[in-house]
Amino acid sequence: MPRVAVLIAVLAFGLVGCAAPDTAEPAGTPSGTGSTPSAKRILTVPQAIQAGDQPAKVRGYVLIGADGVTRLCTGLAGSYPPQCGSPSLQVKGELPDDLPSRESAQGVTWTGETTLRGTLAGGILTLS
Repeated sequence: MPRVAVLIAVLAFGLVGCAAPDTAEPAGTPSGTGSTPSAKRILTVPQAIQAGDQPAKVRGYVLIGADGVTRLCTGLAGSYPPQCGSPSLQVKGELPDDLPSRESAQGVTWTGETTLRGTLAGGILTLS
């Protein structure tokens, strides 16, 4: 019986820890005030696709394919080199030099999760 009491206490403390508020700002959360809400918050790729044509900050994984097309991906597939997870946005313009965790293999370049700023139009993010 004492083992059951210990197990219950451990689970109770674990649940309390899980209920602690997250101080990180999740994607899509407003980060300021102003008349253009999407320009003031970070969108996920699916949110950016639904947002339509406007200035935006979008968070995802950059993948430059062997064909030279740059995409901002929802995620990266576990293959090597990785493939772009759907949905994704095509990216036009010059990428920042400080992209996190940039790696390359077999003509494909990819990064860790990053936020890009630009203008959305027709499913394309043009960097500013």
